[in-house]
Amino acid sequence: GGVLEYGIPEFRLPKDKVVAREIAAVKKLGVKFETDVIVGRTMTIDRLLDEEGYDAVFVGSGAGLPRFMGLEGENLNGVFSANEFLTRVNLMGAWNPEPSDTPVYVGRKVVVVGGGNVAMDAVRTAKRLGAEAVIVYRRGEAELPARKEEVHHAKEEGIEFRMLTNPTRILGTDDGWVKGINCVEMELGEP
Repeated sequence: GGVLEYGIPEFRLPKDKVVAREIAAVKKLGVKFETDVIVGRTMTIDRLLDEEGYDAVFVGSGAGLPRFMGLEGENLNGVFSANEFLTRVNLMGAWNPEPSDTPVYVGRKVVVVGGGNVAMDAVRTAKRLGAEAVIVYRRGEAELPARKEEVHHAKEEGIEFRMLTNPTRILGTDDGWVKGINCVEMELGEP
């Protein structure tokens, strides 16, 4: 998958050391990689089975599309899905201070909403780009879905965690940029 290259930051998954080695090992097993194929357009599964002679087809459809929370202000400039943010930084070089085709604006203060591994990658990347980075998560620390070591590393790097906090609205400036976020404090209820 592409996420290994463009989604997971280098500091967590070294591309040259780990990803390249794993791809080489799979190729050595005899697996053939077909890239730049859109299943259903460039090639159909029926064609692979009937005309190309394959006995089985595995479709690895990749990472899903981001899900937003439906909050007022989600369309403001400076609000990104974690997937978009990580892709622009990791794959498209948006971290580079030189002009980029896909620049990404990282403010002085960054709030990442969520508690999974992707949220940890996004908040740690924002921190590396110079932001004061905060995780906002609606449940308690025990309920964080991220791997324990990812949470540990984020804390070691100075990431602030605001638990039992849920965003209710994203605030914007008159010219359409994000300037803040309203949140409500939560309590854990019965599962």
